[in-house]
Amino acid sequence: MTESYLDMMEESLRDKITVLEEIVKENETQKKILESTKEFDGNGFDEAISRKGELIRRVENLNGGFESLYERVKKELEGNKDKYRDKIKVFQDLIREITDLSNSIEAGEKRNKALAQSYFSSSKGQINQSRKSSQAALDYYLTMNKSKITPPQFYDTKN
Repeated sequence: MTESYLDMMEESLRDKITVLEEIVKENETQKKILESTKEFDGNGFDEAISRKGELIRRVENLNGGFESLYERVKKELEGNKDKYRDKIKVFQDLIREITDLSNSIEAGEKRNKALAQSYFSSSKGQINQSRKSSQAALDYYLTMNKSKITPPQFYDTKN
């Protein structure tokens, strides 16, 4: 019974690695969108965030499943470390890989956050500039409509 739990735990860790690798790919997708010199792809950015949210939920489910399995075999593993030495070594290697991926994801998130802040502050500046230009045009229009300048007129001189 313990062997089957250990196999399920290993499978859970391998699944988690797969999901974390997909999250890394989504981070790269977000990076490309944020660094694009073309028009900002808002839909693509939103889709990447949605996919990443789903992947994060999957990681949380995998974590919960792993924890519950570990609680079932914890005493057996601690009491028979020699018997399960190979399996424990595999777990340690998988957990190291998960840690590396997690660190990579964290670095990617920080990079994307900085890119997003830069993009949105730039966009905000452009919006403010457009708003000022529109306000200046409106002010000019209103001023010209209120002015008392008599437009040129044609006078009939035959009378």
